[in-house]
Amino acid sequence: MKSIQSPLFASLSLLTAWALVLGLVSGRPELFFVSVPLVAALLFAGKPITASHFRLTVSVSSARLVEGDELEIVATVTARKSMGVIEIILPLPGTFTSAKYNRHLVTSLRPGESSEWTIKVRSVGRNRCQLGPFPVRLSSYSGLYVEEATVGSTIEINTYARIPRIRRLPRPGRTRSSFGNYVSEQFGGGLEPGEIRPFASGDRVRQVNWPASLRLGRLYVTQFLQERNADVVFLLDTLAESGARPNSSLDVSIRAVAGLASAYIARKDRVGLIEFGGFLRWLKPAAGRRQLETLLEAMLPATPIFTYTTRTLDYVPAAALPRQALVIAVSPLIDDRFAKAMINLAGRGYALLLIAVSPIELTRRALPASHLTDVACRLWTLEFRNRLQELRGNGLNIVEWKAEEPLETALASVDRRAVPGGHAA
Repeated sequence: MKSIQSPLFASLSLLTAWALVLGLVSGRPELFFVSVPLVAALLFAGKPITASHFRLTVSVSSARLVEGDELEIVATVTARKSMGVIEIILPLPGTFTSAKYNRHLVTSLRPGESSEWTIKVRSVGRNRCQLGPFPVRLSSYSGLYVEEATVGSTIEINTYARIPRIRRLPRPGRTRSSFGNYVSEQFGGGLEPGEIRPFASGDRVRQVNWPASLRLGRLYVTQFLQERNADVVFLLDTLAESGARPNSSLDVSIRAVAGLASAYIARKDRVGLIEFGGFLRWLKPAAGRRQLETLLEAMLPATPIFTYTTRTLDYVPAAALPRQALVIAVSPLIDDRFAKAMINLAGRGYALLLIAVSPIELTRRALPASHLTDVACRLWTLEFRNRLQELRGNGLNIVEWKAEEPLETALASVDRRAVPGGHAA
């Protein structure tokens, strides 16, 4: 707790000194009488209480949010002794908005009294932030002394990317041996009927196709196709970013990955993540709801980090990038290094689908409207389409996606067919 004198204390001290000096110089006693109340105020002005004489409690409705969720903050001050004026500042990061947010709370309490404030804000962007400790200023009733402190504990709040609903998904070309939702060409104990053949020794009675057997006069059985799951690895481009948060190219890319990952996990597939940027980070493929939470947590701190050198995908272990996996890359294609990495990956035989996030409109929203902006965006559009054409010429499967449109619409052309890919070398 740091005790300081307020500006009012300095003004009264200066006024008292001038009254005494002028009284001595002019020999007028009334100036001495005028200075008596000022001297008394300076001598007997009480200092405010210390931080140990009150308790500040701040709680939040939830420490885990999704973009668009509302957060309720409750601040409670309880006085153990009589208090002058207490001022509390509740700073919030820029990703929280509110039409009626007052970050400066002021009150005065008697012993045993409490004061409570409820603040409602809305989280509009992916973020990891901390609330507290909070700056507090205590003023005496006279206003001549002020003490400042930082009180309260730290509260960590995580705002995760919004998960859009996606029902139509790109179909993996290769499957694993575990049970899933994809019908394979092999016969087994699945639910999808494959072909009908004559009954043979060792067949189970429950496999007998009675309508066909009665019609043909001998026993026939139905063979079912096995149902398998697949590995899906998302490749997130964090080399560069365009637009302004919370709707930058990286933000919409992360939402796309979150929506696709949630849909694949619902189909019992294994999902992994590789962040390709200033740092090369990866998350090995796994299934289940826990894996989705881990993936969202891994994308929470994702941000572009400028670097002249980047590691290649050769540093990624085989367990994080299986050969039979469907690789879905999401990128605005601003940095050529990411495009080169995709060409190399496709050349190695991986089944690769590139979702090209158009950065033009995202950037236009962040710039002031002008003829220069229009011309620059038109030229950028031509360059972007030319880059897509070159990448398609290198054998990449590309889906162009404009963030203002649903991702499911852009994926309509690939949802019913398997993403092609050669034999990985």
